[in-house]
Amino acid sequence: MPPFTYEELEPTLRPLLEASLLPPRAYTDQDVADWEAENLFLGGWVCVAHASRLKPRGAYVTRMVAGESLLFIAGEDGVARGFHNVCRHRGARLVDSPEGTVRRLQCPYHAWSYKFDGSLRNAPFTDTLQGFEPGCHGLTPVRTETIEGLVFADVSGTAPPLADHVGDAAKQLARYRNAELARAASITYDVAANWKAVVENYSECLHCPGVHPELNRLSHYESGDEHFGPGLWCGGTMTLNDGAATMASGGGHLTRPPIAGIEGEALREVIYYALFPNCLTSLHPDYVMLHTLWPDGPGRTTVTCEWFFEPSTMEQPGFDPNDAVSFWDLVNRQDWDVCELTQKGIGSRGYVRGRFTSAEITVHHFDRMVAEAYLEERSVTFRREAAEVP
Repeated sequence: MPPFTYEELEPTLRPLLEASLLPPRAYTDQDVADWEAENLFLGGWVCVAHASRLKPRGAYVTRMVAGESLLFIAGEDGVARGFHNVCRHRGARLVDSPEGTVRRLQCPYHAWSYKFDGSLRNAPFTDTLQGFEPGCHGLTPVRTETIEGLVFADVSGTAPPLADHVGDAAKQLARYRNAELARAASITYDVAANWKAVVENYSECLHCPGVHPELNRLSHYESGDEHFGPGLWCGGTMTLNDGAATMASGGGHLTRPPIAGIEGEALREVIYYALFPNCLTSLHPDYVMLHTLWPDGPGRTTVTCEWFFEPSTMEQPGFDPNDAVSFWDLVNRQDWDVCELTQKGIGSRGYVRGRFTSAEITVHHFDRMVAEAYLEERSVTFRREAAEVP
């Protein structure tokens, strides 16, 4: 059963200037978190990695998705495939580290081994078994597809086409050459807050003057435009202030070439998109930043933040991504602090669901996507009526 009635969610589904936030128990209730795990994170597309993490042959990442350990690995043909991370013999976990490269995929328990396409390669002492068909004992596959440099998985196998899910966001990912970029840094955070609070925080900058003075000096919190289009995403732009050429420490001075093809007005903006449910992608003139969110119950989220640059830029002598990494590490930690404050207060009997302000257009879009998912009315042509935008 859906975790909320239509009557509980109707205030969120109203046009922005009449709407209220999601019910408080959407952030605090274990039953809601369990429903989301089964229906959102195991029941549709989730972003699992940047495609560069699954190159070359044998490169892998593992992800805990709603309690399921999943393995994604690059095959002999260069295609990334996903599987349940369990041996077909006695169920041992095949790979127990978050990422790496293997020459062969072999169970550490009884040495059953598998090809990178998931088929069984060798199973000791099964030659004389009756009715044992090696072709029936490969790894259990997970539907896995890649679009514009992002690898997505659908454990249910029943989600609509990935191209429809990502929609128009794919055009911007292509424009910023996301599929060609390489990772320069990664930081994983443990945030004591609900995953939806993290996305909502990412989707507005009203908090920036007080919470992020360093960020607000580089980009005014009221700058930029909302973006609209088909797909399960929301977001828009912010404009860099005069004298700032990128989001980085030391005043935001550009010390490396922009991403190929980013020129003109695009050099003055940063694009922030939230792809439902767990992918936050930030497109900067000279790098792309990716957050992936992994809920653990209603009150905790693991957030992995990664920074990607042009390979040619990374090959230059003296390349150092630390100005971007240190800047966003500071901003991230500031965000986690206020998200955790929200988590502490939203369950109080003294809190009644608040109202959206007129500036929280993107937050409202995200909350409406969540509400429609609760009602099992998920649509890749998410409705954005003109009446929502003041």
